[in-house]
Amino acid sequence: MKKIRQNHLIFILIILFGGIIVGMSGSSFLELDMLNQLDLILLPMNESFDIYKVFISQFTLHILYITVITILSTSLIGTFLIALALFTKGFQIGLTCMMFIYTYQMKGLLGIILTLLPQMILEMIPIVLISIFAIQCSNHVLYTCLNTNKFKLTSELNQGLNYLIITIISALASSYLKATLIIMLIRFFNSF
Repeated sequence: MKKIRQNHLIFILIILFGGIIVGMSGSSFLELDMLNQLDLILLPMNESFDIYKVFISQFTLHILYITVITILSTSLIGTFLIALALFTKGFQIGLTCMMFIYTYQMKGLLGIILTLLPQMILEMIPIVLISIFAIQCSNHVLYTCLNTNKFKLTSELNQGLNYLIITIISALASSYLKATLIIMLIRFFNSF
């Protein structure tokens, strides 16, 4: 079972990094004005910035993404749809990296390391956790449909509930850190 989870993690990371590479190389086809419009992550933040609203919006987005991934896990083609969702997330990260470099040149590398990298790591932890379970569950559904094995619903639900609780706690911590620590890092980056 541990080996299967490791294989799922490797599959998820390959899909994510593939999306990042395609996003970075695909950004060369976009015009500089279009990339500059993507510069929503580093908007100047004043002191009246509401951390609570950022926390609520980040947590809501996490829960929405987790819900979609969980629903996809119950379908026969869930693995492929989850891979598409992860690839799209990687593509977005790749475009954002190139936006930093195009907008800030060498300073953009500092922006990637200081603000984008911690933000993406925090954002990806709950997504990767639920994706491991979702791919495992989707594969189990597919295997059960192709073979005469009985689907162990209670076992699958117990395991899914454990993953869901860990993922929601992780999303809560991630949203809080993004609303506090990442905002401080963005303000620090904007001060240069």
